Amino acid sequence: MTTYSHSKLSTFEQCPLKYKFGYIDKVETEIGESVEAFLGKRVHESLEKLYKDLKFQKMNSLKDMLAFYNEEWTKNWNDGIVIVRDEYDPENYRKMGEKFITDYYNRCTPFNHTRTIGLETQNFVDINGYKIHVRIDRLALASDEVYEIHDYKTSNTLPTQSKLDQDRQLAVYAYGVKTMYPDAKKVKLIWHFLAFDKEMSSERTDEQLEKLKGDVLESIKEIEQCKEYPARESTFCEWCEFQPLCPLFRHKFEVEEKKAKEFLKDDGVKLVNLYASLYHDVKLKEEKLEEVREELVAYAKQHDIEVVFGSDMKVSVKSYPKLSFPKKEDKERKAFFDAVRKIGLWDKLAVVDVYELAKMINNKEIPKELLAILEKYVEKGETVRVSLRGK
Repeated sequence: MTTYSHSKLSTFEQCPLKYKFGYIDKVETEIGESVEAFLGKRVHESLEKLYKDLKFQKMNSLKDMLAFYNEEWTKNWNDGIVIVRDEYDPENYRKMGEKFITDYYNRCTPFNHTRTIGLETQNFVDINGYKIHVRIDRLALASDEVYEIHDYKTSNTLPTQSKLDQDRQLAVYAYGVKTMYPDAKKVKLIWHFLAFDKEMSSERTDEQLEKLKGDVLESIKEIEQCKEYPARESTFCEWCEFQPLCPLFRHKFEVEEKKAKEFLKDDGVKLVNLYASLYHDVKLKEEKLEEVREELVAYAKQHDIEVVFGSDMKVSVKSYPKLSFPKKEDKERKAFFDAVRKIGLWDKLAVVDVYELAKMINNKEIPKELLAILEKYVEKGETVRVSLRGK
């Protein structure tokens, strides 16, 4: 039975190539653990200890918790920990963790609002023959038939309520809890955003969980039918351990290993430098050309002429009526279409927006069974886009 998790599904959605490297090829990299991940582990360990000891009637003081956290930090820290943001050092991150634990402790003490059932759970729930991993930071019983899923977040991002109401991770866990504990009439999803000392919550109806089940199966189906694994650039790339293997970043690592003279001799480096130089020259000339064009138009209007003569060339300056119609976002768009139909010109003027159709196909917005009907009309090729950006 194939095993999946929220993390596994999310990795494929973020970047199919990262999924392939991590879950299919199982590539081991030399890039160390990020400091953000290291911090998250130490904070989670500390909160796990807090509630584990409480189950044995041992109440840790805040001083105890910070001592444990700092001991684990020192014991596990190593030179391989990667800090992407050069303006911060390990001490900055260690202090962040101290503040997270301090704020949480002061907010939630005396920690007797619920009864803890599980910590860092390692359960699996079956969805149509697939094993889905359910790893909950803390599962608690609030009252008879009311369960709580607590999730601790150490990131510096605070999501909106609407985003949490659509969150898949804890919703999948809620499905798992209802499967494991049939008496669960209600499952509360609770996030602790430690960087903001803020608690946010959400719930799912049984109907929403059934829909989620279908969505998860669709995601799994897409993964298992995947034949190509393209790299997908996003903000997540900054922390990706597979950058040295990725076609979007591999050349960067290759040239970084070269000395200054060798770097400038690299064919790729020379081509990019030449392209950038020509690109900027063209942009400057385009801007100058537009300025001269505007001056020519003004000159022709001022002298009431349509052709301006130079030494060897001449320029025609002629104006035409410009007609504009409601755009896609305009409220009058539908009424405009109805008017075109009413005067009998719709069939003559209406055409398929093939650019939008191609975009929908590439974004996999059209169901496979419907796409199959169009397949014989699709001529497949390749478009190469070269874009210049700063490193």
